[in-house]
Amino acid sequence: MKTAALGIVINNNKTLLVKRKWHPILWAPPGGFLDLGETQEETVCREVFEETGIICEVLKKIHDFTYKDAYSNSHIYVYACKYISGDIKCSYESQEVKWFSIEQLPDPISPEKEIFKEAIKIVKNSF
Repeated sequence: MKTAALGIVINNNKTLLVKRKWHPILWAPPGGFLDLGETQEETVCREVFEETGIICEVLKKIHDFTYKDAYSNSHIYVYACKYISGDIKCSYESQEVKWFSIEQLPDPISPEKEIFKEAIKIVKNSF
């Protein structure tokens, strides 16, 4: 089973979401599989930057789940992250990258909306 890590990046009560080219109807936080010798936190920072151009600080692991489909079997860890700097941009993997308020999160979205609300609380408490 592969391990992946996602970063729910929060800035001014908004979260950064990516619509990937290979899954063009689903919005999700940036993230990906761990590289050899990399920690989950390092993966989050690398993937957030690669997919969106944003630099973030990882604050806390808030959720994990197993994802299975016809092509893969992965255990995914979700982290609350604070925006540090950068302007959003699409990567070769991304169809679209946007900031969304919690009240206007798109459907479909992964993980569940409650996880995003928890991330906002963690980031607010970090200041």
